[in-house]
Formats: sequence, structure tokens, C-alpha cells
Amino acid sequence: MININGETLAPNSRKAKALLAWLAVNPDRQHPREQLAAVLWPDSDEIQGRHSLRQALAELRKVLPDDAGPLHTTKDWIVLDSEQIAVDVIDFDKELTSGTDMALDRAIELYTGAFLEGCNPHSDSFDEWLETYRNDYSIRASAALEQRLASLLEQGEDERVAYFAVRLLGIDPLREQAYRALLWAHVRLGNHAAALRWYRRCQNVLQRELGVEPDPATQALYAELLSGWVAESAEAPVKPALPTKPPALTCSAKKTARILYLVETAIEGILDNIGGQGFLIRGESTPEKTALLDSITTLATSRGFSCCQREVPGFANAEDDALWEAFTRGTSACLLNQPVLLVVENIHLASLGTLKLLAGLIAAAGNGAILLVMTSCFEGEPLDPVWRGAMRGAPLTTVDL
Repeated sequence: MININGETLAPNSRKAKALLAWLAVNPDRQHPREQLAAVLWPDSDEIQGRHSLRQALAELRKVLPDDAGPLHTTKDWIVLDSEQIAVDVIDFDKELTSGTDMALDRAIELYTGAFLEGCNPHSDSFDEWLETYRNDYSIRASAALEQRLASLLEQGEDERVAYFAVRLLGIDPLREQAYRALLWAHVRLGNHAAALRWYRRCQNVLQRELGVEPDPATQALYAELLSGWVAESAEAPVKPALPTKPPALTCSAKKTARILYLVETAIEGILDNIGGQGFLIRGESTPEKTALLDSITTLATSRGFSCCQREVPGFANAEDDALWEAFTRGTSACLLNQPVLLVVENIHLASLGTLKLLAGLIAAAGNGAILLVMTSCFEGEPLDPVWRGAMRGAPLTTVDL
């Protein structure tokens, strides 16, 4: 997220967003125009690429201050002045460099999800650059969380241990260190049932993803905690059976299975009172997309969720009070019987008011028993910093079909 004078910069087009991100991550550096044009418009010739770059710059200037602003250009290069902007990834780097507990906590709070989530300018070169930074930031955020977990476990701050462990699993659901921390924290808090559920989830995740059981350290910890529960109660928890290993899948089936796994993990989190979850599924309307939504609905229904499906009416360019009122009333009514699955289709058609409502729903999902699944096509989807800011840091997973 990039801010200037306290306001988030949010150009409309995906190319302008990508250009701003490239400049902001590497500020105070002269970026050659031909390089930027080649990265963002790889299929255009040099003349057309530079023309497209000028158009993107014109859009950036609409959201940047006039005169002596942070964007400086010549006919050969472009540079963004770091003294006049605030960039969350730069602040993240500074906090990690400081390395104090308070600085690490601030860095962790700055990491709200995958780097430039939802940024898709349709350029292989940009995607390669993006993936490098995305992996780097996720690795460093995980390392900060691990360092804080170790310290907080020693200090016995179990509620914070549970919070940071869940944050770590949000980045890497295979991190057994986080599961062990959750076992310790919940047992010391007296939440034995919650500890058992987390061990069961650890088993399920490792079996589904890797076809293995938890490592010996995790199993030993579970056995130690289980023996303590037996001493406290005549009826010990029953160790759940491992699911069978799934058969080999095709590429398309693997993607569907992966999405359903993420949804099922979110459902388990809701049932364990960990919090709700939002999903954005991007892709054109196809039979496969319809079948995926049907599978999600079937899965949620089997776990006791009430289900509701809404479709954004196509009134992006002209507000219709009756349609807006009906959509709002129907959507709000869906949330009365929780836990609830709410599917909202075609958010790329949504008006600003609808998007604000959906952002509020995602924020509510993070604190309630709500599984919100939205769909959009690739063009026109509204994942920009302003929209995400309205979500107040609630979890949102973006899936491209």
C-alpha cells in the first residue's frame, strides 16, 4: 500500500497500479522508460509500448499531487521520490532491520497478505518480478513470526502465541512449529478441546498435502499432552483416523482439489471459532467455475452451514435505488443464521456502494462465523488498496482459475 499525505494512492487501471508498484518498491532510482515499457507491455513494439507508458503515467498524475510531487520524469527515465511517499513494504523492511520485539510486531502487522495480491497486469516479466518479491516477503514475515513465537512461548504469553501462530499458518499451513505452539498455548489456557482440534488439523493438512504424518516432535508433544488429559479425565480424547491418500489427479482436478482444501480449512477454522474467511475466485464464467461453486456449497452444507447465493446486478454505471436496496436487504438477511456461506457472484459489475458493502462483509467475516465467497472476471475486478483498506485487514484469499 502506498500513501501520500495520509491518503492511499489507487489508480484505476491495472497497468498504472503495476507501474506505481514497480516504482514504489524501488524508489529514488532512475528507471529507463524502455525497460518499463518492455516489462509492462511485452507484446507491443517500442513505439506503442512507450505510448502506453505515457498513458499510464498520465493516470498516475491524476492521483499524485501537482507540482513538485514525488513523480519525476524525463524523456528517458522515471523516478519516484521516497521522501514524499509512504510505502508499506519499505516500512516493513525498516522494522525488520531494527529487529526489536516491538519493531517485529509492527512488521508483522504490516504484512497483511501476499505482496501485491490481486495485481495482474498480464505480463510474464512483471509476474516473474512479482513472484520474486512475493516469496521474499512471505519468507521474511514467516521468520519474524517464528522469532516472536519463540520469545512469547518462553514468556508464557499464550494468547499472543495463539495469535502469531495462526498468522504463521496463514502464510505456510505446513509449518509444524506453529501447530506445536498452538498446542502448548491452548493447553496452558485450559482449552484442551481447541488443542486437540489443532492437532487434528495438522494431521489432515500434512496428509493431504504431503501424504505424511506429523514429525516425531509434534507427535511426542501430542502424546505428552494427551497423557496429561488422561490424568485429568477418565475419558481421553480419541485420536482421529487419518484420511486416505487421494488418487492421482489431472491438472484441472488438482487446482479444484486445492481450492476445496483451502475452503475446507476455512470452514474448520470457523467451526473452531478461529474466525471467518473471504475468498475471491477470479475467472471467466465456465461450467468448471459453476461446478466449483456447487462443490463449495455442498461442502459447507455438509458441515452445517446455511447457504445463500447472491448475484451483483449489472448497474455499475447507473445507480438503481430499488436494485441496490434489494441487494442490500437480501445480503443482510443471509447473515442471520450463522455459520453461513454467502456466495456473491460477478463483483466486477458492482457499484462503489456495493463494493463498500462487500468490504464490510469481509471485515465482518474475519470476526464472525461467515464464509464469504465472491466471484469476478479478470477484467475490472476491484482489488485495489482503497478497497482492501475498507476490509480492515480481514483475511481474503484470491484464487485464479
